[in-house]
Amino acid sequence: MSTVVTFFRPTKTKLIFLIEWVLFILITAVRGELETPHQVLVAGYPLIFFYLIACMLTALSQHIEQIARSRRLLIFAGGLMLLDQLIKAIVTAFIPYQATIPIIPNGLHLAHKRNFHGSWIASVFNVQPANIFNLIQWGQAISVLLFSTLCHRYYTTTHRKSLWADVVLLGIFAGYASWIWDMALRGYIVDFINLPGLVTADLKDIFPEIGVAAFFAETVDNPQVSWRWRGWREERDDLIHLAKSLGRFSIQELHKLQQAVVCRFRKGSRPE
Repeated sequence: MSTVVTFFRPTKTKLIFLIEWVLFILITAVRGELETPHQVLVAGYPLIFFYLIACMLTALSQHIEQIARSRRLLIFAGGLMLLDQLIKAIVTAFIPYQATIPIIPNGLHLAHKRNFHGSWIASVFNVQPANIFNLIQWGQAISVLLFSTLCHRYYTTTHRKSLWADVVLLGIFAGYASWIWDMALRGYIVDFINLPGLVTADLKDIFPEIGVAAFFAETVDNPQVSWRWRGWREERDDLIHLAKSLGRFSIQELHKLQQAVVCRFRKGSRPE
């Protein structure tokens, strides 16, 4: 019984996973889209989901410090991306466009929706697709993929190995990789998780939300990280030191990659 209580007991780390969806609810309410008690109830369902995810990850973090090494972690992230795409392929094959199938009547539906804007924020503000906007989105997606991988390797090499750091990479990499797949092959996003009267999303939306929450969970869980403000000068010096350290690490990683490619090329070019 005590194990169950510990598993579900609220902590700062677990509550972090609710913040993003609470903000979404507030934004939706301010926009006047929560008009009925039933919509408020439906809006609360994801809070249960994210809290269960937080409980599970918190329990795992107390037993393991790493999900997998960098390469296997990227393979795992690719698997999550393929899961999202597999569900979308099934949805587009068997559910007509704009149709929905109730899983929980008036609570959760499986749907076939299309977001031509490429993101929820763009659709909220009705940003019309344009070349410059598409370039910005593509630049952001590719930059995030490269930068998240580098930062994860830097952090786990120079600071500490952490389950939270692995979840950050998994969530962000899988989400943005799935976005690139959608936009490259379809030109739009296929959404299939429908909360009636509220929003329609996909796994690509959920993965980064968990990843961002895990980032803040790591800052709370790591005793070496402090949120205490130490003054402009110290904060500036720390930021400069971090940028220099990350830059040196990036150069070292590129050098290692170059050596590996050259070594592989030389082995392949040797005569039998």
